[in-house]
Amino acid sequence: MTEINFAGIVDNSTIDYPKKLSAVVYLCGCPYRCPWCQNAELVLNGGNCKPTGIDEIIDQLKKNFLIQAVCITGGEPLMQRETIGLLKGIKSETDLLLKIDSNGYFPERVKEALPLLDFFTTDVKAPLDERYGEVVGLPDQWQKIVERVKKTLDILKRGDHQKEARTTIVPDLIDKKEDIEKIAKLVDEVGFTLYTLQQFRAERTLDPGYERIQSPSPELMRELGRAAKKHLPETKVQIVTQQNGFEEIMGE
Repeated sequence: MTEINFAGIVDNSTIDYPKKLSAVVYLCGCPYRCPWCQNAELVLNGGNCKPTGIDEIIDQLKKNFLIQAVCITGGEPLMQRETIGLLKGIKSETDLLLKIDSNGYFPERVKEALPLLDFFTTDVKAPLDERYGEVVGLPDQWQKIVERVKKTLDILKRGDHQKEARTTIVPDLIDKKEDIEKIAKLVDEVGFTLYTLQQFRAERTLDPGYERIQSPSPELMRELGRAAKKHLPETKVQIVTQQNGFEEIMGE
């Protein structure tokens, strides 16, 4: 029986797959060390992470008669080779729509996963330069990371899937209009159908120092959303804040 390093399932979510009730499968491990990350236990393979049979996960999903979709997230789900087997199993044994949340670090696995997916979400954490390494906590590896993310974006550009780009707004790290405008131009070039700006939350961060940093205000989030929308007139742009949930940003 093939096993995968697995942390658990949220049985019902209304926010992880657009307009669908979904289950969320949490997988462990990540190549990044984003200091502001809220999933430190998953990144470091701690907490509830344990080897679990893929068949066991699929059986749990099959017993959930309410859901229409499954979102595979992490950590970085494509860090584990076994994730492709999990996707194939869900695809062959259920009628559920399939979505994955990825950071784009494994382009060859992205290419392998795409034919199995209905929706692909990837992080674009910063402009594609040396800042990327700083944002993901690996400044010395920025060139390698950017090269891999570029390859993933090129693969996504050639596909016709529903695809979402996400950027987390972190004070003093990635919170400037010029940075968001650079990312928005990239989002437009790749042809993403949705661009989401997420509010950093100072809870259980990988670097405990970030728990003392105040989350960006809803007003700043809207301002950055409008900066992105300027370059994405035909793309849905939304922000997510703890105070107000999802808000679509409309063009002026």
